[in-house]
Amino acid sequence: MEHHQLGAQASARSRPRRTVLLCCALALAFFLLAARLDLTERLTQALWRQEHWQLDELILSLLLLVLALAGFAVRRGRQVALLLAQNRALTQRLLRAQEEERCALARELHDEVGQDCTAIRAAASYILRAREGDQANVQACAASIARSSEALHAMVRTMLRRLRPPVLDSLGLAPALQALCDSWAQQHGIACHFAPHAIPDDLDDSTATAIYRLVQEGLTNVARHAGADRATVELRADAHGLLHLAIEDNGRGLRQDKTPADGFGMLGMRERVAGLRGHIRWISALGNGLRIEVALAARCAA
Repeated sequence: MEHHQLGAQASARSRPRRTVLLCCALALAFFLLAARLDLTERLTQALWRQEHWQLDELILSLLLLVLALAGFAVRRGRQVALLLAQNRALTQRLLRAQEEERCALARELHDEVGQDCTAIRAAASYILRAREGDQANVQACAASIARSSEALHAMVRTMLRRLRPPVLDSLGLAPALQALCDSWAQQHGIACHFAPHAIPDDLDDSTATAIYRLVQEGLTNVARHAGADRATVELRADAHGLLHLAIEDNGRGLRQDKTPADGFGMLGMRERVAGLRGHIRWISALGNGLRIEVALAARCAA
């Protein structure tokens, strides 16, 4: 298997070299054919007879067109290579983030669930072996089981909120965003105002989830990097069926040596918006905060 992979990698590395050699061979063959048949002289004579149509200028025009197309192809090739490199970097970061989240969940399950399950098992075992006159200890064990069960239930609800906010399914997007802004403001001590305007009630799940995660990531970036004391989240729908999301803070703004593609959070936001064929832009005034604007189609559930 390893030998097969090494062979495939060697073949992939040698493919561009073979392509260049083939192009050189074709160019040489055409040169030899043109030299033998005097193609340039014959073409020049044929075009000269059509001087009144100015066809003799066609060769230079075509040459300029070929050079322009070659430059365009080189530029597009560089852009594609850059996008591929960014996508590979994003994929690796997403995989690392996924693995870190799995490790965090595994640690919590081991520390919390394991501890509570051990306590419940020990208390239940004592109750099974208790004698008739040991009522006080039996009640204490039952109370311990109740406390451990409540702790397990609270931890499961916390994990479920991390994986999928239940308020998004039960109340809808606007109340879910309001609850997110309120809890974020309470947790970080930063004032956060949410302003919804004419949000459709029948948004499909992918659009609602994407907007919720965009706001979540935007507020996380404010708390980590902005140094702000106030944030605003605005979501509105226009008459053309577009949703407009704006996340703004009064922090330090985006550094001049930093672009939106540098941060993992910003890159993830851009990819999430692109997946819904939307547009995102960052408007930064150094020392006067950062504003993130998102526009995407308001797709409704069938």
